[in-house]
Amino acid sequence: MISELGWKKIKFLGHNPDEMLEGYVFTVDGKNLEFDSFQPLGWYDIDFYGLEHKTENECPPVACCSCGCIYCDSVRTLVEFGTDTVSWSVFHYNIDDGWGKYTFAKEQYLQAIKSLAKAIEEEHHG
Repeated sequence: MISELGWKKIKFLGHNPDEMLEGYVFTVDGKNLEFDSFQPLGWYDIDFYGLEHKTENECPPVACCSCGCIYCDSVRTLVEFGTDTVSWSVFHYNIDDGWGKYTFAKEQYLQAIKSLAKAIEEEHHG
């Protein structure tokens, strides 16, 4: 089944309960890709190279630890590029937690990633 990748900028409670943060969450078929005990990525955490150009053992994060650090803990995905599709195998600590494998049409996938990159560029560097 081919799914549609998207993204949203959302507000969420940070590690400090009095602190509202903004971050980016990926969507699959219009539903937020969220994981218990993890928070959305900050704009500086998104690995566009890993999401657009698969290199060996490249597993970019799709959500980070509740403390806000992707290096502390994160949910990652193995990105696999086919001729006409891109697949994500979502995992945590190299364990398949049943979070799923998603397959996207390559053109739509790349358009979503470039759209997110452009939005971040305009907001934070523009």
